[in-house]
Amino acid sequence: TALAILNEGTRLLVLTGLKRVADLTELRLQDCQLERLPTALLALTRLHTLDLQHNNLRTLEELLGLAHLRRLSCLRLGYNRVVALPPSVGVLRGLELLDLSNNQLQSLPPALFALRRLRRLLLAGNLLEELPGEVRALQLLTELDLSGNRLESLPSDLCSGCTELRVLNVAHNALSSIPGGVAALARLSRLDLRGNCLQGLPAELGCCSGLQGGGLLVENWLLRSLPSHVRDLLSQSAAPPAASSEPQSRPESDSFPYFYPTQWSFSSALESRI
Repeated sequence: TALAILNEGTRLLVLTGLKRVADLTELRLQDCQLERLPTALLALTRLHTLDLQHNNLRTLEELLGLAHLRRLSCLRLGYNRVVALPPSVGVLRGLELLDLSNNQLQSLPPALFALRRLRRLLLAGNLLEELPGEVRALQLLTELDLSGNRLESLPSDLCSGCTELRVLNVAHNALSSIPGGVAALARLSRLDLRGNCLQGLPAELGCCSGLQGGGLLVENWLLRSLPSHVRDLLSQSAAPPAASSEPQSRPESDSFPYFYPTQWSFSSALESRI
């Protein structure tokens, strides 16, 4: 069962009614002017998706209270005002997707990298100046979005640790180089390097066959700095995927969210209660 409250900027006053729908598996509270994590969430022990995007959250100290939500695998906190991620984030061991994009984070705590099940980590549009080397512990990570931060470098062991990466977005930072060993990212299919301070590109990008056919996004003059044989490799069309008789699952997309038929929605132009 899913519940969506898209409140169009109206302050949501009371959430005690959530206790009556304890079988919820998905909850979206967007544009509700929430300033803290609602304590009523603690009753939703079956929750696997929690979306609190577009609110006024400044602190996440209540994350520790979510530890018993053992089924929680998707947590979206984008477009808030969070300035720091508390160490208690480490209790959310079941998370596979964590979205903290468009907040005001300046650093990342070591506890974040204890979330070994993470597959998608979205940190775009923050104030990060450094990505800790502990990121190598996230060995299941398939997508890492760090675009629009203040990074001047990437840890040297990012490529050797996060070998499952398929999407790496570091556009619009202040990077002067790409770490060595990028050839280890054999599954990489999209690499966005635009808007940095790069002076050149490593030739080993040609070893990332998944980047063929437009997977490498970078300024044309930088692309021309690569050896001609590498440019030729990257310009080749990627091989089409093998045909499968199995039905395709719904593709993940942040741009086109999917709403389940059982999802409820609630909108109001006044202060709201549930």
